[in-house]
Amino acid sequence: MWDREGIPAEIRKGLLLDVALELRNFPLFPCVFHLQGLSSRCGMDGIPKRREFHGRPEQRAVCSDTRSIFSRFFFGLFFQGNSFQSFDLKLVWVDEKCGEKSAPGSHGLRITTPEETFVLSAKEPHIKAAWRWKLEQAVRQALRGKRDFPLWGHAGQGSAAPSHRFFSYTFGAAGRLRGATYEGEWRWGKPHGKGTLRWRDGRNHVGDFQEGLEHGFGICLVPWRSEDRYDCYKCHWYQGKMRGYGICEYGNDTVYKGYFKDNVRQGFGILENFSAEHPFKYTGQWENDKKNGYGVWEDRERGERYIGMWLDDHRHGAGIVVTQSGICFQRTFHADKMVSQISAPQGKLSFANGFVLEGTFSARKGRGLQTHGTLNTSMEKPEEPRSRAQLGLKEFPVEKRWEGIFEQFLEFVRCGCKEEMEESFTGFHIQSSKELRKSQEYLFCQRGTEEISWKTEDILEELVQHWELESLQRYLEQALKSSLHPLGKLLRALTMVFQATYSGIGATRHLLSMAQEEVKFYAQKIWEFYQALLRLALARKGRGPSGDAEPRIGKGSGVILALILPRLYPELSMLYMLGHERQDELYGQGIAELSRFPDIRLLEFLDVHRHLWPLQDLPLSSEQRRSLIKDQCFLSATECLQKLITTADPAAKLAVLRQTYEELQSAVSRAPHREAPHREAPHREAPLPMDDLLPLLIFVVSRAKIQRLGAEIHLIRDFMDPANHGGMFDFLLTALESCYEHIQRLRLHPRESGRRSQSS
Repeated sequence: MWDREGIPAEIRKGLLLDVALELRNFPLFPCVFHLQGLSSRCGMDGIPKRREFHGRPEQRAVCSDTRSIFSRFFFGLFFQGNSFQSFDLKLVWVDEKCGEKSAPGSHGLRITTPEETFVLSAKEPHIKAAWRWKLEQAVRQALRGKRDFPLWGHAGQGSAAPSHRFFSYTFGAAGRLRGATYEGEWRWGKPHGKGTLRWRDGRNHVGDFQEGLEHGFGICLVPWRSEDRYDCYKCHWYQGKMRGYGICEYGNDTVYKGYFKDNVRQGFGILENFSAEHPFKYTGQWENDKKNGYGVWEDRERGERYIGMWLDDHRHGAGIVVTQSGICFQRTFHADKMVSQISAPQGKLSFANGFVLEGTFSARKGRGLQTHGTLNTSMEKPEEPRSRAQLGLKEFPVEKRWEGIFEQFLEFVRCGCKEEMEESFTGFHIQSSKELRKSQEYLFCQRGTEEISWKTEDILEELVQHWELESLQRYLEQALKSSLHPLGKLLRALTMVFQATYSGIGATRHLLSMAQEEVKFYAQKIWEFYQALLRLALARKGRGPSGDAEPRIGKGSGVILALILPRLYPELSMLYMLGHERQDELYGQGIAELSRFPDIRLLEFLDVHRHLWPLQDLPLSSEQRRSLIKDQCFLSATECLQKLITTADPAAKLAVLRQTYEELQSAVSRAPHREAPHREAPHREAPLPMDDLLPLLIFVVSRAKIQRLGAEIHLIRDFMDPANHGGMFDFLLTALESCYEHIQRLRLHPRESGRRSQSS
C-alpha cells in the first residue's frame, strides 16, 4: 500500500488508488513516438476526451478513449484503438503555466519532449495538481536512475525536476535533424549548452547550443562525398548559422581565416593554399562569399602579387602588379583583364634598374605586352621628390584599405564588450585540425594560453588605472604584445595584412609611401580603439567623458607608433633600403674610401682643427702618437653611433644621435689647446658650432660604418615626432644628413689617393 502521509489535500482528493496500483504494475512498452511540430490535448480525469492534432487538415485526428501510464523510465499515452506512444522520462518537461488556451473550464499542463509539445487538460485544479506531482516525481526518479515507480513522499520531496539535463537522443521526425543524434545538455526539450550533434552522413558538430540551434563557438566536420576528406569549420555561430570570426580548413588543404555572416564569408578574411598545384594567398575583403573590395592576391607559381580592387572574385578597378623580377606597374582592370582608355597615361611600369615607363598598356594573345608612353631613364636623382615614383596613393586612400578589420573591433566596443562575444569580433587562436579530420569521435578546441589573464572585465577595470605617461606606456606595451588582449589582436591582424602587402614579392621602393602612411594610420586607429575601450570602462563606473577622463599624454598615436614599429620594422626598413638604394651605394663607396685612412691622416683630410684632436699633449714622438691614436680616436662616440641600428623606435634613434653628440662634446672638452692659442678653447657646456661639428661627425660616421645609413635617416625623418621639429633633435638629424650627402659626393684626387696609400 502507498503511504498517504504528507499528501496535499487537493492531491489526495483527486487520487484513485485502484487506478494507481494498476498503473504501477503496467508492463514496459519499448516503443517511442515522435510528432514534431504538432500539439495535442487529452483528458486527465478518466473521462473520454476529444484529441485533436493542430496541423494540416489531413493530420487531424480524434480520439475518444485516452489513458496514461508510467512504466519505469517511460511515460506513455494510450489513444483510441491500439495506438501507443511513449516518452523517455529523462527528456520530458512538465510546465503548469500552459501558454496555450485550454478549453473552457479546463486546466492544462504543457508536456514538452524533444520533438513534440502537447497539453494535458483537467476539469479540476486538484486533478491537475495530482498529475503534475506524479509526472514531476517520475521524471526525478528517472533522472536519478531509480527503476521503481515514485511513491507519494513526505513534504519537501515533490519539487520540480531540473530544467537543465544531460542526455543522448536520436531525432526521428522530418526536418534538418532527422536521423541526427545529439548528446549533451538540454533545456525544456531543446539542446541548450555544450553538446555534440552527429548526422548519419558523417557530419559532426561539437560546441555551444541555444534553444535547439548552434549558437556560440563550435567545430563542425563535413565529410566529402567522393573522397575520404573533411572540411573543418571552427567558427562562431549565431542562431544556427556561422557568424563572426572563424577558421575553416577545407579538405583540399585550403584554409580560410576571417569573418562569416549567414554561413558565407563576409568582411575581412585570408584564404590560402600553398600546397596546391597553383599555390595562392588572398588577403582582403569578402562579400557574399566572394572577393569584393580592396585585397592582395599572391600567385606564388607566377611570382606575382596584385594589390588593388576586386569585384565578384575578379580583379576589377585600379590595381598594382608587382613581379618577382622587380617589375611594378599600376593599371586599371576589368574582369581580370587590363583595359586601355583614350584619356591620359593609364599605368607605370618600373624596372629593377630604376627606369620607369609611363603610358598606356595593352596585351594581345601571342603578341605580348604593348605600350605607348614615355621611358624615364633619369634614375631619379636624390634631390627629386620621392612621390614622383610612388604608386597607389590616390587610388587606394589609406582609410579605405582595411575597413573590414577596424569595423569588427569597433563593433565589439559598441556591443558593450560582452565576454561571450569577444572572440566572435576579435578572433582567436586554435590548433590545426588536420588530426581531427581523421576522427569523428573526438573533437576538441584549445586556445592559446598566457600567464596573464585578459578577461574583458579585467581589461576594462585596469584601463582606468593608467593615467600617467610611463604607466600607460608599460600597459600598452604589454597589451600589444599579448595574443589575447583586444589591442594585441588588432595589432596582430594589422601586422598580417602589412606583411601580406609589402613583404617578399611586394618589397618594392614604389610602395614606400603607401606603407609609410599605412603605418601611421595603424597607430591612429589603435589609439582610437583604446580610447573607445577607455570610454566604455569609464561609463561603467559612472564617469562621463570629459577632458579629465583621459590620460594627459599629448598625441596618443605617437605613443602607439613607437610601440608598433618593431612589429612592422622588417618590412618597412626593407622598403626604405630599396627606396634609397642608389644613394646608399654611393655612400658605401665613400665610406670604403675613407676607411683606408689612418685616424691622423683622416683628421687632416677632413680639416678637423688640431685643437680638437684627442691625446695631443702626450710627450710622445709623432710616430708614437699616431700609433696610439690609430683606430681609437673618438672611439666612445663611434661605438655610440653604431647603436643607431639596434632599435626600431625613431625616438630612440634620435636619443642615440644625441648621446653621440654628447660623447663628441665630452671628447673635445678634454682635448688640450696649446697648439691653437689663436682660438679660444670651447667651454665644456658650450655646443659645438656647425663648422667644427660637421667634420668631426663625418669622422665618426666613417668609423662607425653604418650600412644603409640613408634608409635610417629617412625613416627617422618620416616618423619623427612633429614636436621635435626645429629643436635639438632636428639640428642633429640635419647634421647627420649633411654628413651623409657629403660622403656621397666625396671623390678623392688621384694624388691624395696615392698619399693615403703611402701613409697607410
